[in-house]
Amino acid sequence: MTVRSSEVRKARTLLTDMHAAPPSAAQGGRSGLRRSACGLLSLLLALAWTGGAAAQGAIDPNVAPRAAALEREGERQMAIDLLGHYLATAPDDGRAWLQLGRFYLFDARDWHLHGHHGDPDGQLYLEFAATALDQAVRLSVDSGVVLRGVTDMDRALEVLEDSGWDVARTVQPRSDAPRMPDYIVELGTNLLTSCPAGGVLLTGSELEAVSVWYGGLARAPLDVLPIRPDLYATDSLYRLRMAAAMGVDPGLPVQRALAAVAANRTICLSPGTDQAAAPALAWVPFRMVRLSRTAPPSADALSVAELLKASRQVRSPWVQDVESVYAAAARYNAVLCTSLLLYVGDAPSAGCRR
Repeated sequence: MTVRSSEVRKARTLLTDMHAAPPSAAQGGRSGLRRSACGLLSLLLALAWTGGAAAQGAIDPNVAPRAAALEREGERQMAIDLLGHYLATAPDDGRAWLQLGRFYLFDARDWHLHGHHGDPDGQLYLEFAATALDQAVRLSVDSGVVLRGVTDMDRALEVLEDSGWDVARTVQPRSDAPRMPDYIVELGTNLLTSCPAGGVLLTGSELEAVSVWYGGLARAPLDVLPIRPDLYATDSLYRLRMAAAMGVDPGLPVQRALAAVAANRTICLSPGTDQAAAPALAWVPFRMVRLSRTAPPSADALSVAELLKASRQVRSPWVQDVESVYAAAARYNAVLCTSLLLYVGDAPSAGCRR
C-alpha cells in the first residue's frame, strides 16, 4: 500500500484550516471543528499504518525537540502545527507522536483551568491525545504507555466532574489501552494500602496520581478517597465534586477543607505532597505516607517485587522516577530503609543515606 501525495496535501490542508481561524460559521462551529480534527487524525493514522519505504519521508530527529522548545516558549499551537505537517510525511517518528499527544493533554488541562469553556472541549482534546499516544506506543517510544494511561485517568476526571466520585471511581481504562507497567500499579497499591480505610489520600505528582488510580483499579475498591491538591485549588468543578465527597464546604481552600475533614477522617500525605496543601497537624509517619492521626497496624503487606524486577530488566526513566517516590517516603519513615527498600537498587536509597 502506498501513500498518495494528495492524501498528504489533504492532511496538511486540514491542519491549516483547523488552526488558522477560530471555529466559526465557515467551519460549521463545534461540529465542523470536530469533523476537521477527526478527519486530520484519520488521515495521519492512515499514513502511519501504510508502511513501506515508498510511503515514508525521512525521520528528522530534530523535529520533536523543536516542537518542545516552541511549547516552552508559549507557542504550543505552532508546535502542534509543526508536528502535524511533519507527521503527514514521516508517520513513523514515534517521538513526534509522543510530543503531539503531550500537547493535546496540555490543551485538555488548559480547558479545565480556563473555566471548562471553548472548542474543542476537554473530551475531544483527550481523544486527540489518545490517538497520538497510541501511535507512540505502537512505535515503542518510552513514556508512550504511561502518558496513554494518564489520558485514561483524565477521562475519569471528566466523569468525576460530570457525575461525582461514586461514579468516577468505577471508570476503567479503555479496553484497547496498553497495560500500565506493573511497577507503577504496585506503587499505587502501596500508597493506597498505606492509608487507613476511610482516609483521604493526597497525591503530589502526576506519577503518584496515575499510580494510585491504576492501583485502585487493580484490586477490590478501597474506602480511600484520593485527592489532587493542585486540581482542588485550580479547577472549580473538581473542587465541587471532591468537596461533596469529603462532606465539606466547596468554598473553603484546600488547606482549610482538609483541616475540617481531619476531625472525622484520617488525612494521608503521599511522599510528594506539597506541604503547603497540608493543614498544620502533627503528622505521623506510617508505611509510605504521613498520617494526621495514629493508625492501627495494617494486614496488607507492602511489596516492591515488580520494581525489583523492572530495575533489572527495564531501561526506562520511569523506573528511576518510581524509585524516587520510595526514596522520598524513606525520608519521613526510616523503617522503610531496613525493610521495604533494603534490596531496591544497587545502592542504598537516597532517602536512606543519612
